[in-house]
Amino acid sequence: NDLDQTNQNQIHQDQTRRQRRMGRERLAGYLLFKLLLVSSVIQPDTLDLLILSSWYTLLSFLRSLGSMAGSSINTAVQSGRSPQAGALRLLLVVLLCDFSAACVCLVLFRSAGWSMLVLLTCDCVLMGVDGTTHAARYAGAWLEEGYRVRLAGLEERQVELLHVVRRSERGVRSDGIGDDDESGSNHDDGGRNVGREPQASVGGSDEGPDRMNEEIQQLDREMEEFEATHSRRMAMLDSIVFALELFALVLTACHFGHIWVLHGASFGLVDAILALHINSTVSTIFRTVSWLMLLQMLSS
Repeated sequence: NDLDQTNQNQIHQDQTRRQRRMGRERLAGYLLFKLLLVSSVIQPDTLDLLILSSWYTLLSFLRSLGSMAGSSINTAVQSGRSPQAGALRLLLVVLLCDFSAACVCLVLFRSAGWSMLVLLTCDCVLMGVDGTTHAARYAGAWLEEGYRVRLAGLEERQVELLHVVRRSERGVRSDGIGDDDESGSNHDDGGRNVGREPQASVGGSDEGPDRMNEEIQQLDREMEEFEATHSRRMAMLDSIVFALELFALVLTACHFGHIWVLHGASFGLVDAILALHINSTVSTIFRTVSWLMLLQMLSS
């Protein structure tokens, strides 16, 4: 047990270090990428560059925290475990800070024009969509956990009733055999009854098993209805997650296209980077839609 606990702690520490390293790399890469693109579009002076650096540093930090919470939720969902409540709290804090940052940006830079506001706040919208997607996955995992717990309770109750019914049936059969033996001993060789008269069957002796059988059937219907309701809810959540992911991809492609329009086509390094990212995003959109169509064909 101590060895297993030590191995689990070591694995957890390795995963934590890996997530921290990936978070730092993601933060630095996102910051450099955004500064390169935006500075090539608006050509800022020293003060504007300082403001943009502070702005995208904040967004990259929030994005890193949101990715950390989303990674924890996705890992728990894929392993069939219930996600930790701390991941949801962190995600809600990130969403609140993201909304506050978007409001502050709209207030401070409203004089720069709608084009610049859209350019600066698009990342806030994308972060909000990603956070909502992770929250929907958390809701799905929470519903799945509740479904398993309730279904296990219903199945346990059904098994208990089946055991009681079987014991009752065995008791009735043993009583019937005993009554037959007793009635046979009360007859003489000529077939005449020399003992007591046969007892009349009690009409209410089967009320207990019948009532339990009805309750078992009721549990079957309840489990079927509960399973159908759970399937509808999970299908609705899957549709919401797919719609949010597709919307985020389309918005990302539009964001890169907007930057390209503001920058202008000059066939330079920035144009090559934008074309590469737009091509990657559009390819991901087509793969996502194709995967959904394939799943629908297999389920139909």
